[in-house]
Amino acid sequence: MSNISDLYKIKKIGMIDVHVHGFLNDHMNNMLLKYIKIFGIEKAFISIYPFDLGRIDPSHEDVLKGNIKIKELINREKSFRGMVYVNLLNSEDVDMAERFLREGFCGIGEIYRSVKPRPGLIKPYIDLVIEYDVPILIHVAHRLYPRSRPREASVYDLCRIAFKWPKAKIIVSHIAGGGDWENSIEILKRCDVSNIYIDTGGSVGDSGMIERLVREFRRENILFGSDNIFSTSIARIEDADVDEDIKIMIYRENPLKVFKCD
Repeated sequence: MSNISDLYKIKKIGMIDVHVHGFLNDHMNNMLLKYIKIFGIEKAFISIYPFDLGRIDPSHEDVLKGNIKIKELINREKSFRGMVYVNLLNSEDVDMAERFLREGFCGIGEIYRSVKPRPGLIKPYIDLVIEYDVPILIHVAHRLYPRSRPREASVYDLCRIAFKWPKAKIIVSHIAGGGDWENSIEILKRCDVSNIYIDTGGSVGDSGMIERLVREFRRENILFGSDNIFSTSIARIEDADVDEDIKIMIYRENPLKVFKCD
């Protein structure tokens, strides 16, 4: 096999990546597009890279600038689909999010770590994703030890949101994003709600992650995501000891059921 894109041409599937970030810098966006083509990704659901906005609690003006950039990218490139970035601390972001959803964005997120996703803060966005039948992707850290990021969401937070709003499609970001992923899977298994989804992205290369997800979580709720770490995220699934039809579910079939936009 000469390269990984040949592998996916032979499989005859177009991968759907539910967690990708675009940039304010067009050189970086050109590189992103190059990698998406190399890895055979048919659709990439992109939001602005949080650190491009200068701080973890960016102003409404900066958030708007980031979303306008994403709209430029999705208008320019057929592989990209837009996700609306918002800061839960900015009340003005609610109307902005609805505007971009009306204009064809496919979901909200990645909700980053400006503040914990408390019910009072996240409710306006949950109302929107239910109304527009789109998912919301929330940054989650899988930590057990004392953390230096007290405003970061945990899987407990997302379970509470999913219980409170069972019609909302809630995506737990990057199960391989660091920390104790085994504990997170255990919590999500106990949570036992059908409207929580997991994206498989992240930089952690531990073996057995996908196998455990398939064994202990709803396999139809596992979504391929990379968080721009394409090679590791694909290798994680390719190396997994699961049936080929399950890999295709994760790569393509499940994301297409969650994201209804063309």
